[in-house]
Amino acid sequence: MAQNQTQNPITRTSVHFTLGEGIVVSADVQSKTRRGLTHYTRIVLDPLNLEVVKATCDCEGFTFRGKCWHIETLKQLIMSELKEEVEKVKDQMLKFEEETMRDWG
Repeated sequence: MAQNQTQNPITRTSVHFTLGEGIVVSADVQSKTRRGLTHYTRIVLDPLNLEVVKATCDCEGFTFRGKCWHIETLKQLIMSELKEEVEKVKDQMLKFEEETMRDWG
């Protein structure tokens, strides 16, 4: 039986911010070639312009080439289904930084 190609390969996502790093979006992305294997994929976004500043994946492709399908899949998800959640975390991070600066000032 052929695997359904429209099935979402992402099994878990997390969106949060880390001070000094930015907005972190991580996911477990299923392998296209090995059934039952998932890869931990992580993207860090600049909190001001939401551009990718760092991306990592534990797959062999990323290890050898520095890029992979899993990263591209997560980038697409960020621009579509996770866009609202990323914006919410961005607002939380900027508010936290603003309050911290006010408390220190």
